[in-house]
Amino acid sequence: MQYHQSVDKLFIFVFGPLAFAALLLVIATGIRRAIARFRSRSTPDQLKAVYESYLRRLLHPQPEAVEKELGKFLPERLLQLYEDHSAVQAAGFQLEKPGGTRWRPKRWQVYCFEPLDLESLNELPYEEDLGPGFCFATTGRSSWYWIAASDQRQNDSPVIFLDYDGSGSHGAIVAPSLDEFLNLPRLPFK
Repeated sequence: MQYHQSVDKLFIFVFGPLAFAALLLVIATGIRRAIARFRSRSTPDQLKAVYESYLRRLLHPQPEAVEKELGKFLPERLLQLYEDHSAVQAAGFQLEKPGGTRWRPKRWQVYCFEPLDLESLNELPYEEDLGPGFCFATTGRSSWYWIAASDQRQNDSPVIFLDYDGSGSHGAIVAPSLDEFLNLPRLPFK
């Protein structure tokens, strides 16, 4: 049997067009993703409208509607927090819990406070094990600070950390009361 030189080029003739088509597909997909990412960016006017809506909801709490939906009462200290407009507008800080080690103190990040309304209640996580309550602040990274609701209005309640980011602090008691939580030393984000 005689060897033909065209057999050497068979691999290129068969797989060359397939490799070229795959390369074109990768390039087209990358361009499509870049265009979609560019189009989905919010304009400055859209960002301003979102912030104004958030601020309007934050400064006009609806505790009665939230309590009606929960079927329980929120602690008095939480209601007082939302009456203090400067307190709920505070954002981007860390709370340092005393008693930690000097080299690595325990810090709890607070990105912002959540509006006290039905929209927040329905968008934020609900923990079956903890029962009715409200996530009043967030870290901005899939974690929230939660306070329990009860059958009768309590003065205060412990603050529990709901961690869906996987750092291992889910269900940790941050402070025995909201008042203590709000009075922990504050530091800026690092």
